[in-house]
Amino acid sequence: MKNSLLIIFFVIYCSLSASFSHAEKVNLVGAWKGPKDLMVNLCVDNQKQPYVCYCGIFRTYGWINFSTIVSNDSLIMKSTDIGSPFEGRFRIDSDDRLSGTLSMGNPDDSWYYDGNVQLIRQKPEMPDNLNSELEGTILPNDYGVLSLDREKAQEVLSNVPSGSYGYSEKTDVEKLLNAKTYHVTPKEMIGFKRVRSIQIDARDGIFSYPYFNCRFRKIDGKVFFEKTNGSQRKSGYLYQNRPNSLIFLGGWSVNDDPQTAYGSTNSIAGTVYKIGDRKAIMIFPSEDNRLEIYEFTK
Repeated sequence: MKNSLLIIFFVIYCSLSASFSHAEKVNLVGAWKGPKDLMVNLCVDNQKQPYVCYCGIFRTYGWINFSTIVSNDSLIMKSTDIGSPFEGRFRIDSDDRLSGTLSMGNPDDSWYYDGNVQLIRQKPEMPDNLNSELEGTILPNDYGVLSLDREKAQEVLSNVPSGSYGYSEKTDVEKLLNAKTYHVTPKEMIGFKRVRSIQIDARDGIFSYPYFNCRFRKIDGKVFFEKTNGSQRKSGYLYQNRPNSLIFLGGWSVNDDPQTAYGSTNSIAGTVYKIGDRKAIMIFPSEDNRLEIYEFTK
């Protein structure tokens, strides 16, 4: 009897261990295709936790706010957007297939779906509002924050609680994010020489810093940006995105530490908008209810 119990326990333990190990080994990062032209991009944050960095119906509709749970061999994605629901519960079958149930949209939506489904891994697809010529230059993990930069920024700012630190600056930050944008090229940014950081935490408030020196200069035919003093510094290259926006791909460093490159541990990506003859902004959204804005002047 004792030996039988030990065998049963051993079998159960092995089954649970296998399921957990399977989920740990599967890399979910990438693009997954579902019904109704659904495309879901999964990324990982700084804590190596997966999250939905893009989810939408091709050229039709997109969801922004998600809760994502990975447990053993399952994946749960649920949108908190108001207006069009989305909830998927999937089993991780393999490296390239998820199966389960999906409910998305309302019955009168053309993308409405409610039933069993499979998501099949695809080659990561760049969102339509990013320059397709930068495919292979922009890491797929950054597709979400770059394509939805202003939406994510507005979301973080809207959640800053009344009475929190720097709350009185909220209106000024909103004006920056909502300002009219103008045609800009990487070369046109060379005249901007001063930058200040505005850091926003949806829980703690708005933290603005004074202006520091910076410079844009040409290196090997590309325009390179660097913040040259202050304790927190970013540096990297600018690329044309749309006529009214640029993409920044670089890294961050502290004080006089060596500069870091895009794709390194300190990798960072942002979008640049010219909002006046002598003013521009660079937006760095994140997935943890935080946001940083660089405000530039000449």
